[in-house]
Amino acid sequence: MIPKRCNFLSLLLFLLLFFSGNVFAQTRITSPYSRFGIGDLTNNTNAWNFAMGGTSIGLRNPTHINYANPASYTAFDSTSFLFEGGLIMNYVTLKTDLQTASRTFGSVAYLTFGFPVTKWWRTTLGLLPYSNVGYNISFDQVVAGAGFVRRIYAGSGGINRFFWGNGFKLTKNLSIGINASYLFGSMIREASSTFPDSAYYINFRESNDVSISDFYFDYGIQYTAKIKKDLRMTSGAIFGANTKINAKTDYLATTYFSAHGTEYPKDTIASMPGISGTITIPLMFGLGVGFDKTDKWLAGADFKWQNWKNFKAFDISDSLVNSFQIRAGFEIIPDLNNYTNYLKRIRYRMGLKYNSTYLDLRGKHLNEYAISLGFGLPFRGIKSLLNLSGEFGTRGTTQSGLIKETYINMVVGFSIDEKWFVKRKYY
Repeated sequence: MIPKRCNFLSLLLFLLLFFSGNVFAQTRITSPYSRFGIGDLTNNTNAWNFAMGGTSIGLRNPTHINYANPASYTAFDSTSFLFEGGLIMNYVTLKTDLQTASRTFGSVAYLTFGFPVTKWWRTTLGLLPYSNVGYNISFDQVVAGAGFVRRIYAGSGGINRFFWGNGFKLTKNLSIGINASYLFGSMIREASSTFPDSAYYINFRESNDVSISDFYFDYGIQYTAKIKKDLRMTSGAIFGANTKINAKTDYLATTYFSAHGTEYPKDTIASMPGISGTITIPLMFGLGVGFDKTDKWLAGADFKWQNWKNFKAFDISDSLVNSFQIRAGFEIIPDLNNYTNYLKRIRYRMGLKYNSTYLDLRGKHLNEYAISLGFGLPFRGIKSLLNLSGEFGTRGTTQSGLIKETYINMVVGFSIDEKWFVKRKYY
């Protein structure tokens, strides 16, 4: 039976869902490296996994929606209706050999809910970013015969993901799952050449607006083995096939004059609206293992690989390389049932991440390192948590004229577990 009451936490989550349309459409990051491929890929984890370095493939929990591995949905309780939502704040410092700049952004990180269908079937729905594009880079140079020239590269947008996930329990210990995702959004990239010192030279700008709208599927499997009475091990795997996603691009190249901060259009050099094509999301697979002692602790580690050398956009290959990630993390609960000492009921989390990215620029391969910390703060009288997570990391290098990113990501999330499927008995 679904309760009539709608507590404060549920109301807050629905408000996040109501406002998410505008928030998901805004620029969510600033990274010059989002210029390549389909942008900067998201971590694909909630605040729980995020605090543990993104570890997820071999983890399962009855109060968290672990959408990185859809087989984990079978861990949901048979009477629970789960809500999860989170906000992310990103602070990044960009550094070159010559200058340093900092930016801050905030957005909705994820909105999900899940519930049981039968004894062997659990389902979820969710909305979250898949990739982000956000950068604005300019540099000046002197060109013979033209003088002082300013090159400007700017991008915004990204891909969003609405998914329907299903987990199926085949045996007591074996589960499989599938996420059916609808990918949608647009990525706008512009490149300009201007002449700040002259009102007589003609400026040039080209703009490429790529929109995506298609389905993508990923799969998962988990096997759980009991080691002792309250200790178990879960091994898992995820897989996504090489998939061509339908896309359209609008290309426009124009010239214009600029004076006193105002642009005056001159000519349209090229205009190619609505060109249809595909963007390849390359093959992906991952392996993970997790250990947990009921209501005491859990630990896990993941490995994920993706074939980005096979990436193409409108039949044109990009200079991307294959990527892989290694993640590890743990959670400790000192004493879940200690109602006299709140600090002992808190879930303490920590994780590490290494990411060999798909970028190899100017002979330098870009790697990413991060450490994360977090807490799961329980509410009195209800099975819900306020999840606070923080991540500190670096990506890139200042060598060879490249840019080094140092970032701090903060995630505030809610995990709401309500009993909605309880049959009342009357005597």
